Amino acid sequence: MRILHTIPGRNWGGMEHRTMEQVRWLQAHGHSVWLAAPADGEPYRRAVAAGLPTVAFDFDRPWRPATIRALRRMVIEKDVEVIDSHVTRDAKAAAACLDLCAVVRSRHVNQPLKPTAIRRLQWRLGADHVITVAECTRRHLLEIGLADPRRSTAIGGWADERFFDLPDPVATRARLRADLGVAEQAFCWVCVGMIRPDKGQNHLIEALARLAGLPTLVIVGSATEECAGFEAELHRRVGELGLAGRVVFTGYRDDVSELMQMGDAVVIPSLTEAQPRVAVQAFAVGKPVVASAVGGVPEIVIDGETGWLVPPAEPAGLAAAMAEVMAGGAAAAAVAANARHLAERDMRFDRRMAETLETYRTAMAHARRRIFPRFRGNRP
Repeated sequence: MRILHTIPGRNWGGMEHRTMEQVRWLQAHGHSVWLAAPADGEPYRRAVAAGLPTVAFDFDRPWRPATIRALRRMVIEKDVEVIDSHVTRDAKAAAACLDLCAVVRSRHVNQPLKPTAIRRLQWRLGADHVITVAECTRRHLLEIGLADPRRSTAIGGWADERFFDLPDPVATRARLRADLGVAEQAFCWVCVGMIRPDKGQNHLIEALARLAGLPTLVIVGSATEECAGFEAELHRRVGELGLAGRVVFTGYRDDVSELMQMGDAVVIPSLTEAQPRVAVQAFAVGKPVVASAVGGVPEIVIDGETGWLVPPAEPAGLAAAMAEVMAGGAAAAAVAANARHLAERDMRFDRRMAETLETYRTAMAHARRRIFPRFRGNRP
């Protein structure tokens, strides 16, 4: 299959990470694949550094004639069969290629949309298929008329094999605890995500201050320029609450699987989520998960079965669930084992990519009916 992934933004976050993992997997499994992104952005830089097929492309003005001509020229030259667009700007440009290939529109967030007439046209007529990362997001799009039930699919998060099969976990735990200054016997919580208000790290710090037993919190992630003030406020609040030495900010890290192994449990205090890949990764590592009951989180974190759910933005409730995990012993381990089994059965990367490829085939079949026989995906 010949697939073009598009990212219009310049920052680095969960969507960009997920997309680049897909590009890497598709290349490794014999597909012709490219990532189009702005040359001055972090996704482009990382893709080039990883040796992935990358095209410099600016989506800032998606309906500008020059942008459309350039994208159409790329699709024709590379004989693209499917464009998978990941944000609004690139989806608008991709819609101008509907006579050339199949177009998939992926939605990674769970923020509500207003169903305007123009938006309905863009979603219903501007793509052959819609992929969401959570079923709740798909249901919302169906309810407001932006998606067709026959042409939309929810494909959840995954964990790659690094999370399922960690080499020498005892040594990894000891090494990283020494590197980060986490006491060997301290109960250690790990929180992974970009540092920004909707990720709820401020509520997590307030919850930590309520916990007995002096647990440590390791916050993994960085802030964009826009959220630098929020990050500074987190550091200030840590000092005010007397938590210096108990909260470690690591910045962005590529060794998340090892950091989860170093910790004892994972906490996701978000105020909004679609379906957090961090939860799936923690399941795979076998760590207990406490998460806010928002968006698609309850689709995988089932309270008392695969994790603990708490109301968002409520430090007291978050602290209570964290205390339950810390005191849980065998019961907490059993919940983590249930989550690990779920991840092994349904959330491996190969399985999710098989679902993705099947969705691409569905989109191509729809495109054939639209533009047969010109569609390049009509080859045998």
